[in-house]
Amino acid sequence: MDAGGTEPALNARPVITSGWQGVAVTIGFAVLVVGAIAVFTTDNAVGSAALVTSGLLISTLAVFANHISAIEGAGVKLSMRERAGEALANSRAAAANGDVEQADADRREAERLLLASGAVASRYEALRLTQPSGWDRTSRFEDLMRVGREQSAGLTQPHLVSELFATGTDGNRVYALALIQGNPVLAEAEPLAEAIVRPRSAFEQYQALVAAQRSVDLLADPGRDQVLSAVQEVLAGPLGQSSSDRRTVARHILEKSGSA
Repeated sequence: MDAGGTEPALNARPVITSGWQGVAVTIGFAVLVVGAIAVFTTDNAVGSAALVTSGLLISTLAVFANHISAIEGAGVKLSMRERAGEALANSRAAAANGDVEQADADRREAERLLLASGAVASRYEALRLTQPSGWDRTSRFEDLMRVGREQSAGLTQPHLVSELFATGTDGNRVYALALIQGNPVLAEAEPLAEAIVRPRSAFEQYQALVAAQRSVDLLADPGRDQVLSAVQEVLAGPLGQSSSDRRTVARHILEKSGSA
């Protein structure tokens, strides 16, 4: 997609010299360490996750900078979110000009960029691996889900969320569920049913049930039936205690759908 800037020369000078490369790697590692410490000492989910992501990004760019063609506009390198905003603007312009195909392509690109820019998944995995289970960890998880729900605004392509879930990492799975909770039109049956019947954790299963509760009525058959069957299956088994939140939400789903 034409961003309005000039293409980089094929024989351009190295982006970063070996000396500055070492400095950048050191800085990136330092930022990463600070972010890792912040994961366990602060409740600022976005800030600490951003530090971890920034540290990794700085180190990666330092190592591979000479193999990456930077996207530039008016001499300013665009961040991922700025690129997403640009793609959305191009999408609106293309739609106004009657170019529906280009508008759809730009919108899909924007949504992919926005999905990729989230740091919720990596922070979730860090907490899950290093923090003992308990109310404090669950509270931090809930904070991350809140961030994910907020990031769902403006997304319209359910298949992108399903693709994110299908990557299989624990963080991406719960992040996809958070996006569905925040924007139920992003729901598809397969990830919901998978997380309900074969969850990686009780927390993931609960979030899947909440996502299903908010979105099941928007699903067309046979997807809707697939999700309801998944809920019925887990209710017939040991879904926590009789008064557990998971069992309560599952019953509400079936009662609301008339399948109880």
